[in-house]
Amino acid sequence: MQVLQSITGKKEQALCAPGSPLEAVLRLAKVMARRDCPVMVRGESGTGKEVLARLLHNESPRSHGPFVPVNCAAISPGLIESELFGHRRGAFTGATSDRPGRIRQAQGGTLFLDEIGDMPLEMQTRLLRVLQEKSVCPVGGEQEIPVDFRLVCATHRDLAVEVRAGRFREDLYYRLRVLELALPPLRDRPMDIPFLLRRFLTDLIDSNAADEAVANIPAALLRHFFPGNVRELRNLAERYAAMQELNGGWERVFENEVSRFEPEVPTSRASGSSGVLRNSRLSVRDILSALEACGYHRGRAAAKLGVSRRGLQYRLAGMQALLQ
Repeated sequence: MQVLQSITGKKEQALCAPGSPLEAVLRLAKVMARRDCPVMVRGESGTGKEVLARLLHNESPRSHGPFVPVNCAAISPGLIESELFGHRRGAFTGATSDRPGRIRQAQGGTLFLDEIGDMPLEMQTRLLRVLQEKSVCPVGGEQEIPVDFRLVCATHRDLAVEVRAGRFREDLYYRLRVLELALPPLRDRPMDIPFLLRRFLTDLIDSNAADEAVANIPAALLRHFFPGNVRELRNLAERYAAMQELNGGWERVFENEVSRFEPEVPTSRASGSSGVLRNSRLSVRDILSALEACGYHRGRAAAKLGVSRRGLQYRLAGMQALLQ
């Protein structure tokens, strides 16, 4: 939830480079926020789906109301019915008092159902009825209670596949995806890494030290696959902050991560030319120095650095924000 947190404020433009795929998603989200209909947010784990849902809420006419998040994957099947729909006192063992449930708590605001693809089929049927009737009946209750909320859902699953496999109701699927947003993974927007890293580090260490860290970002970081997406980058920032207190830097951060951040050019190739930098973890500063030394001729700079021209192009995409 903390990743990309400031996206919900007025500084969302500082979180992505100009032309980043995320920039278009944010613009579209602000338009969708004005429409009071369900939105489906798709994206891999760690891309910031809940934060995008908060943006939809904060930019909507319901921003004065509550934002109620529910992680469907984190609630056991035996408890999710009571958690969502509420219950009456005595409805089951342990129900010592009435409970409104998350749906009623979202009255006048936004209900965010994260990992909706993990919701049991029986609960999907009940949720569909709530959306159709705009009312909810608590467990152990007899009367329907009117509800008024905006629904935003998120999933990392392909729900169309889940529908074909019989694990997700087709009618609910179409009811939920009236509007749809897809969050791009971090590997598809390496130009955002410097922005995000600076944002995370300035929350953890001195701003000058954060600027120094960003100026020395290893090139391997810009081309890393980032299976954990923004959450993984945040963890790396926290590790850097911890290592900095021990007079360490990126070398200390990566010393136990060799298998995850493999250098692109083997050492044997690098040693074949005296003009090639021996350090496989090229920093942003290394690349800028090589470009300046070669008169900004990218082919010669790539040869000097010991990387392919295409590899240099990829690194420059990740450095776009720093070169402007």
